[in-house]
Amino acid sequence: MTSVDAAILTATIIDAPTEVAVSTDHVLYVGIDEAGYGPLLGPLCVGMCAVRVPSTQFTPLAPNLWSVLSGGVCRKGNDRRRRVAIDDSKKLKRQDESPLRLLERGVLAALSSNPSFAIPLDDAAYFHAVGAELPHVDDAPWYQHALPLPSNIELPDVRIAANLLRRALAKAHCSIAALRVTTLDASPFNQLYERLGNKGALNMSLVMTQLEAARELAQGARVIAAIDRQGGRAEYAHALQSKFPHDSVLVIKEDDDLSTYRIEGAQGKLDVAFATRSEDRHLPTALASMAAKYTRELAMRRMNAWFLARQPGLEPTAGYVEDGRRFLAQVQPTLVLERVPERTFVRMA
Repeated sequence: MTSVDAAILTATIIDAPTEVAVSTDHVLYVGIDEAGYGPLLGPLCVGMCAVRVPSTQFTPLAPNLWSVLSGGVCRKGNDRRRRVAIDDSKKLKRQDESPLRLLERGVLAALSSNPSFAIPLDDAAYFHAVGAELPHVDDAPWYQHALPLPSNIELPDVRIAANLLRRALAKAHCSIAALRVTTLDASPFNQLYERLGNKGALNMSLVMTQLEAARELAQGARVIAAIDRQGGRAEYAHALQSKFPHDSVLVIKEDDDLSTYRIEGAQGKLDVAFATRSEDRHLPTALASMAAKYTRELAMRRMNAWFLARQPGLEPTAGYVEDGRRFLAQVQPTLVLERVPERTFVRMA
């Protein structure tokens, strides 16, 4: 097997060259995924999860972290051992009567897996913890009021989940290095869309921002990144070269299911894979998906609460196109009264 062949992402793991020199005793295993790409209202959120994994776990295959962390992690929400459910956010939302319970438990447990980190008691503290920036109150007044957390589970349950995950990570000599979410609300979304010309390029720009942040976090250590496929796109070399102009970008494979690349430069080596169903195959990508979805849901909760306070009885919205149009028509009196331009509230694409 050549080093190029060996860098191809397989069904559940990334296979990397055996001759790669690792600058530390850990590899940064990164997942990136988005939530809110299609809605009419609310923010687009792109999550990034980075897990430090001992380099000895790479043989040269990257480990299946669901197996490595099985003492504290599972995929199902009804686990008898009360382990932390980590999976594609859409799957977790369908598993429970309270759609946000499993997302909230998993995301807050992951954030709190560092014993020095305080569990956020309102959504403002949570947004700060993951680096999510909502627009200023003057530009988007519907985001102005913080709401308490946790909202779907009890605080002791968060602590139990965090302890389970912390012990599983410690036993495997792993740690969650980062859980971050970049947000783009309607007004900046529209501005960036006008500049870039299409929504795919807009979403890719946020993905590249998260990938760059992960590489900086690695501080020269080897990085392996698994990213969900961007629509039907198969070629990503140009976007990667634009983001890392001083590095070499090697195309390893590009087809309908998988596109893999090796980036080399002064900051070290970065292996990137864009794959279909990446959140089903890689725990860091699944956790990034959960953080992105949870962040968007919290933002929508603020939006709904603000409009409901002005229009009692208003049915909340998740912001997706059909129901978003219903909501938009019903809140027109408030938008007029509060002098909110529709362009700052509604996405153009």
